[in-house]
Amino acid sequence: MATITKYKIKSGKELWRCVYPSSIDPLTSKVKRTTKRGFKTKAECQKFLNTKLSEIDNHGYSSNENLRYKDVYQYFLDSYKNTVKESTLNRVEGLFEHHIIPSLGKYEIKKITAPMCQEAVNQWSKKLSSFKMVKYYANLVFKEAIRLKIIYENPMDLIIMPKKKSSIGDEKITNFWTKEETADFFKQLDTTYSDHNQKAIAMFRVAFFTGMRKGELLALTIDDIDFKNQTLRINKTVSRGIDNAPIITTPKTKTSVRTIGLDDETCKVLKHWIIELRKQMFNLGFNIDTTENQLLFPNTQNQLLSLTKLNKWLQVVIDTYNKNHKDKLKRINVHGIRHTACSLMLESGSSIKAVQLQLGHSDTSQIMKVYWHVSQKAQLDTVNKLASFIAK
Repeated sequence: MATITKYKIKSGKELWRCVYPSSIDPLTSKVKRTTKRGFKTKAECQKFLNTKLSEIDNHGYSSNENLRYKDVYQYFLDSYKNTVKESTLNRVEGLFEHHIIPSLGKYEIKKITAPMCQEAVNQWSKKLSSFKMVKYYANLVFKEAIRLKIIYENPMDLIIMPKKKSSIGDEKITNFWTKEETADFFKQLDTTYSDHNQKAIAMFRVAFFTGMRKGELLALTIDDIDFKNQTLRINKTVSRGIDNAPIITTPKTKTSVRTIGLDDETCKVLKHWIIELRKQMFNLGFNIDTTENQLLFPNTQNQLLSLTKLNKWLQVVIDTYNKNHKDKLKRINVHGIRHTACSLMLESGSSIKAVQLQLGHSDTSQIMKVYWHVSQKAQLDTVNKLASFIAK
């Protein structure tokens, strides 16, 4: 029996979905039911359902005797989704949708050979820095096929992993600003947003002077701030859930849960912002003093701010600066703010260990990449001082 139902996503938007009998499970001989969601209207959903039911009337249920890779992927997904967080599931589904299924999905899984897998991995390595992760998840579907006794050998186990050619300096991180560039940004930020977007000013202040991840910043609540001791508690993050809706979840690693210090000016900016937030939300019908777990940087519905909003504001400031100045401000993204904070902390004399704890890294590998830049600058300063001293 087919059904049509309405459901609501995290943003509050209402969509339609249908459930219909689609095939015969080769393992149990039972009719398998499929769910299709994401329809904007009931009529659109009904049209899709009528088409599927008509196919069944004309051709009968598929026996799936020759299961394709993407069919086995669905078996894998049914089990896998019960073992991970929603944000992880969303990310993995994206890897399959954009990379793995386009490469392998249409082939009968019994007919996929090691050379076919090798070609797929070779192509991923040319396009993706994370191709090893893509290969790992693609391999899980073959393991599922073995578990279901559909195949007995895994062709992905026979490939040779490509190695990317690299040269000295390839691992340098360039997605960050110098001290001078950061100062130029903040001057332009005040000019661009001081009269109508105090939220942006407060968010960028916290981001640059703490090195927080974007998800951690968006998940902050007012009670995470301890103004008396000038500290900020980080114990949650925002990521994408099913249907790409933003959700609050626990940090990925234990070291991401931390309490960090706040400087005097950042505390001052935050106090000013909370006063402004109280006014703004009151005008929108919300009393933040009585709201449990009140977000520090909410949207106008007092819900999670879009994950893309901060980057849009960042690019507006960069564009405005570059229109008005001969010396252009290098274009970075929001994650580049984190790299900038890391660089400036190291350049100001903080130890690598202290920076690691501040940023919540599980190890120092990423910090060492930034440290390469800082150490090169320090070496240049040293030789310039020597040359200047001898010239006197």
